[in-house]
Amino acid sequence: MKRPIGVILLAAGAGLLALYQLYQMLIYLGIVNFPIDNAFLGNMSFDEPQWGAALWTLLIAGIWAWVALGFWNLRAYAVSFGIFISLFTLIWGFFALLFGNTVEAGTIPWLLAGAIFLYLSYPGVQQAFVENERSKLTPEQIAAMEALEKANAEANAKPAPGMGKPDGS
Repeated sequence: MKRPIGVILLAAGAGLLALYQLYQMLIYLGIVNFPIDNAFLGNMSFDEPQWGAALWTLLIAGIWAWVALGFWNLRAYAVSFGIFISLFTLIWGFFALLFGNTVEAGTIPWLLAGAIFLYLSYPGVQQAFVENERSKLTPEQIAAMEALEKANAEANAKPAPGMGKPDGS
């Protein structure tokens, strides 16, 4: 299977986001300190494990790892989940910033998730994923897909019921 360079970069970005989420989990568990160059905040650390935040970041890390694997294997599910989880990461990071998180802790996920979202939204990027999924279909499934596409094209050529022609007749 030949992977386009953009797909490799998508997989690498999603993998980095999964690793960063695991790093944040270690911070929430109190195993690692997050150094912040700020005179007021010092180092971000927790005396006791923050189990809710740690489990949440573990869940997000698992989703990013699953999406990275899907990108690497050119699976179509990875496109929709990649768009969803990147938007979720951007929105969640924004609200985390509003409610006490630091810009330093959110910058890496925002930049990577934003780049992944923008790249997946670019026209033509999803074609490699579609072609890979089509290559896995049996001849019967391909024939059924072509029949469906033909039926949809014929249905789109007719006006919708009750709409009539544009000239009012």
